[in-house]
Amino acid sequence: MDFEALTKLPADARIKGLFAYFEDRRAHEAAGASSQPNVWEVFRYDEAMAVLSDHETFSSDKTALIPEDQKRLAQAARGNFIGVDPPLHTRMRSLVNKAFTPGVITRLEPRIRVLSDNLLDTVLGEAGPGDEVRFDLAQDFASQLSAAVIAELFGIPEADHKVFWTWSDGLIGSRPFGELGTVDEAAMRRIGELLTEASDYLMAHIADRRTDPRDDLTSTLARVEVEGRRLADDEIFGVIAMFLIAGHMSTSLMVGNTVTCLLEHPEALAEVRADPGLLPPAIEEVLRWRPALVRDQRVATVDTVLGGTEIPAGGNVCVWLASANRDERVFSDGARFDIHRDPNPHRAFGKGIHFCLGAPLARLESRIAVEGVLSRTRDITVVDGTVLHPSVGLIGPVQLPVTCRVADR
Repeated sequence: MDFEALTKLPADARIKGLFAYFEDRRAHEAAGASSQPNVWEVFRYDEAMAVLSDHETFSSDKTALIPEDQKRLAQAARGNFIGVDPPLHTRMRSLVNKAFTPGVITRLEPRIRVLSDNLLDTVLGEAGPGDEVRFDLAQDFASQLSAAVIAELFGIPEADHKVFWTWSDGLIGSRPFGELGTVDEAAMRRIGELLTEASDYLMAHIADRRTDPRDDLTSTLARVEVEGRRLADDEIFGVIAMFLIAGHMSTSLMVGNTVTCLLEHPEALAEVRADPGLLPPAIEEVLRWRPALVRDQRVATVDTVLGGTEIPAGGNVCVWLASANRDERVFSDGARFDIHRDPNPHRAFGKGIHFCLGAPLARLESRIAVEGVLSRTRDITVVDGTVLHPSVGLIGPVQLPVTCRVADR
């Protein structure tokens, strides 16, 4: 089965087919031409790392693909250093790194626990120990928690968390760069509309924090300075938009994937319940075995050769992270889910200068969220109605109805 045929399958069948596709292609080549025009796919770990580590040969800059009429999308791109190369990337990331420190993450932990507990209070309602409850673990919990954490990070008042979640949830289903080398202009328009709606609010919020700074990331971004350079308002807006689009989506899916992977592997679930200290390595194995972000994409800047395959300048390069994470040359029995895997050098968060800035926050949030679910419920069962993300580039539930019984506290 080629890639184009995979895109036409229902999501659940597509995911199974996708990993079979990876295994077959990976067995025969490190990288190769795609069935999609002007696209080359990368399947093995070493070659994937080579692409992600070489920004000069493989560019991340896709700003030229943004339509002329999408002003808000272009505005958001100014602060989105995921999609730019040095020297702009170096300047932007150094400014944001100065604000987004380990201390910022540490200070958020107690608040994330409160937010998680409050959401679980809501979904469990008045039910007592042993009572059965049904709720949507993705929509009612993971998605709302992820959006609330980002809102807290940037100092959005709690009264506005719901509207912030509405923007985030609208963006979670978007895929502006299509499936591989294409641009989905309809998706770009939807993102532009959502960002336009969010822009007036967020620009006012940024202006307020410049005149009345608080203890939040927006205020810190407004005052950080490197070599006499500060971030402009629209660059700060772009940073917030980047977290809205990338941070909310991936972390929400990551929580759903962790719960479903544990449910699919009852022995692992029993081990984690008996020893919560196993949850962090279990999350790392979920990131390897079923990463929310399946691929990363680059554009070749020159004619080059990768794993024996010639790639022309201008060629779209699709790095299949989910394939690299199961490469048998690096991961023994890579298709097996093993929460005791050590070492586990997966690349779910990328590599090189574009390694995910929010990885520590995503790990912390996922751990707290899953800890909360496992400590407050038992006998979790996924019921009919699961909806997986529609993009081939993402894996995870956007709707995950479950039943469970309330645990003793």
